[in-house]
Amino acid sequence: MNDRIRELDVFLRVTEETSFSAAARSLDCDPSTVSKLIQRLEDRLRVRLFHRTSRVLKLTREGEQFLEGAHRVLDALEEAENGLQNTKAQASGVLRFNSTLLLAQHQLSPVIPEFLERHPGMRVEFILTASPIDLFENHIDVAIRSGEIPDSSLVARRISTTRWTLCASPSYLAKAGIPTSLEDLQHHNCMNFLPGSVRSTWTLHDGSEPVSLSVTGNIGSNSAELLRAYAVAGVGIVSLSHVHVGADLAAGRLVPVLEKFQMASDEPIYVVYPSKRNLSPRVRAFLDFLNEKFEAGWASL
Repeated sequence: MNDRIRELDVFLRVTEETSFSAAARSLDCDPSTVSKLIQRLEDRLRVRLFHRTSRVLKLTREGEQFLEGAHRVLDALEEAENGLQNTKAQASGVLRFNSTLLLAQHQLSPVIPEFLERHPGMRVEFILTASPIDLFENHIDVAIRSGEIPDSSLVARRISTTRWTLCASPSYLAKAGIPTSLEDLQHHNCMNFLPGSVRSTWTLHDGSEPVSLSVTGNIGSNSAELLRAYAVAGVGIVSLSHVHVGADLAAGRLVPVLEKFQMASDEPIYVVYPSKRNLSPRVRAFLDFLNEKFEAGWASL
């Protein structure tokens, strides 16, 4: 297809200049190159496009017919380019976004109406998953993820941090007692992510060194939202990010436990997208909006 576009470009230039040499000068190439491209085009079409004499170069009847079609192709190309230029001023189209349910509910839901009001031609589709999914395979434009980003082909821009904490409801602690040491967790119902998950082992510290604990409980899930719901209901202790339980901690529905054993380090939160080259207007508009909102009030989750 690229060769055909090149042939079409040369053909149009020759018809404008009425000379192979003049066309070559305007295209900054050798006259022999122009001649070869026109010859190749004629061979492929199996017609002669130009009458050639030592003094005159003019279109044949077939050449005039081909010129009409060539102009239609050029007009369609200009229309397509102008359409893209117009979308730069006003982003439009469908943007597919991936995150966890809780992050979408508690962090994005309050501000997405503002984004859509700014860009009335936009539609946002939320693909909510408990675990990261393949952006390319699922046609995802933008995602928000925390922790390590193993796929080096993705662009990851740090926009915030969060901290993981052990917590339980006041009703559970009133019934089961408040743990005061890491050993006490052996006697509590520790609800957790499914075995094999990076989060299924709890990392705490005993005052000097990190300690990895394999805890047990009667509920396991790949969903942070489900674990949070059971914790609020008083079923047991969970280890979750402030993205998941920040609102519950602020409202008193959950309270921290073993705070002095919690890891002090923050975990980065990234906005992730497949490429930073030639971003579509809709993706650029959404990235700029997220950056604005995180800078304004989401510095730490």
